[in-house]
Amino acid sequence: MTATRPSTRHRTSPVRPSFTGNVTWSVAGNGGYALCQWLVLVVIARIGSPAMVGDYALGLAVGAPIVLLANLSLRTVLVTDPNGEHPFKRYLGIRLAGMGLAMATIAAVVLVLHLPAAVVLLVGAAKAFDGIGDIYLGLLQRHHDQRSIAAAQLVNGGLTVALVAALLYGTSSIAWAAAGSAAASALTWVMCCAPFAGRFHNRPDPRARQHTHRAAGGLAELLWTALPLGLASGVTSLSSNVPRYALQEHLGATALGVFAAAGYLVLTGNVFFSAVAQTLLPRLAELRANGTPEGFRGLLRQALLGVGVAGGLGVWAAGLFGNGLLRRLYGDAYAGQGRVLTILTLATAIGGACFVLDAGLSAARRFTGQLAVNAVVLVAAGLAALVLVPRYGVVGAAWATAIAAAVHCALKWEVLRRAL
Repeated sequence: MTATRPSTRHRTSPVRPSFTGNVTWSVAGNGGYALCQWLVLVVIARIGSPAMVGDYALGLAVGAPIVLLANLSLRTVLVTDPNGEHPFKRYLGIRLAGMGLAMATIAAVVLVLHLPAAVVLLVGAAKAFDGIGDIYLGLLQRHHDQRSIAAAQLVNGGLTVALVAALLYGTSSIAWAAAGSAAASALTWVMCCAPFAGRFHNRPDPRARQHTHRAAGGLAELLWTALPLGLASGVTSLSSNVPRYALQEHLGATALGVFAAAGYLVLTGNVFFSAVAQTLLPRLAELRANGTPEGFRGLLRQALLGVGVAGGLGVWAAGLFGNGLLRRLYGDAYAGQGRVLTILTLATAIGGACFVLDAGLSAARRFTGQLAVNAVVLVAAGLAALVLVPRYGVVGAAWATAIAAAVHCALKWEVLRRAL
């Protein structure tokens, strides 16, 4: 008996980073990246004009839902794959094909709706390159390597700010600025995401079972598993952008630019909530797979309490300092929108609970129900924008966002409650 103990210790998996450490790295990476994305908007607002901000925001509003839909949320499926049933190259192949299809779809939308072609296509390309890098980050997340994920995000954000600022200043063209964003995303994929994840390609996952992967059947099975969650993510992104579409239609690019500028300030909250959810996801998946429901529920309760307190503090701060902050950061053209910022902060606080609930549902592999929930949220967002934007303008768009977030949170809570 004693002779076997050293061998057992030798086979023990390396000690993984602590939960607190991974949250810290996740906040640093997501926070730095979100800060850089906001700085891009500040650069465009300061060097360019509100209309340029609106064109850039329109590119994001068109490209983001299409790319997210084509992503099929494969990163989440990869992280929560309980037994390592699919090799990484299968995930990568589907992601590459999906990004090609996304770019073709964006081009078709541009032609049909007569949108600013160069800006929308280039912003879409940036999102597509980010999507390719994202699947590599999923492999890192599965192995609890949030530090490498954070490094890739910071490189991406820093390059994006530098290239957008240099090209916009040198050319006074928002299209060239969008080209800088696309170049930064492509460089990050090639220089950071792929090399960082390369060391895990051939490392066996400690949860994986020893079995042979089936090529054709395995591909179809993976697509079938990912499709409901991918559709749900695409619908969620579409729902969040519905108020932007309504603003563009009724009030034009300048109003959309003002709304987008206020909206980017609440990304700080999304960064924190996303970091918590990303770090929760692999832990919750393991608790679920190991049959420890009390630990699963306890971790969810703690996370929901934390995001609730943080969200409440954010709404309070926005109400006190919103007007002055917008004026100082963006200029006088954005002054007087403190109410918009406060409402959007409320929507973000509610969305923080959705991040946690989504992590719980994904860890429980409840993908199909999320699509039905998000479809209802899309209808709610559309109806709210249809009623509120023509009557109340930018403030109405903010309230439509908050209403959609509240519906989303209530429905996700009910689905998760039934699942558990």
